[in-house]
Amino acid sequence: MATLLEAESISSVVLRGGMRVKERRAAESQLHEAQVIVATGKYIGEGFDLPRLDTLFLALPIAWKGTLSQYAGRIHRDADGKQEVTVYDYLDNSLPMLERMFRKREKGYKAMGYQFAQSEPQTRLL
Repeated sequence: MATLLEAESISSVVLRGGMRVKERRAAESQLHEAQVIVATGKYIGEGFDLPRLDTLFLALPIAWKGTLSQYAGRIHRDADGKQEVTVYDYLDNSLPMLERMFRKREKGYKAMGYQFAQSEPQTRLL
């Protein structure tokens, strides 16, 4: 994903588990300039703090409200100029289990006070 973003002149930084200390420090030094942060859930979970974040693309299947609240909480930190936050949640409804997990997240979003925008047309991958 980061390679595709860079090809479009969108600066990004990748944060993932298993990074060497030197590699992780280099990535962390770029956090304040990057337009996009591509991160694994474990890395950006507990203890991560970058108040300027205002958008979350949730592309992994989670169901537990606590995890959802933790991830969404990352974009709710106060920062100068931040007016609103947005979550894009991706659903693969080809598997009933993933759809059930999404329905649980949907309840979690409602409990956190999120408003739902009109959904985009469905795209199918073949």
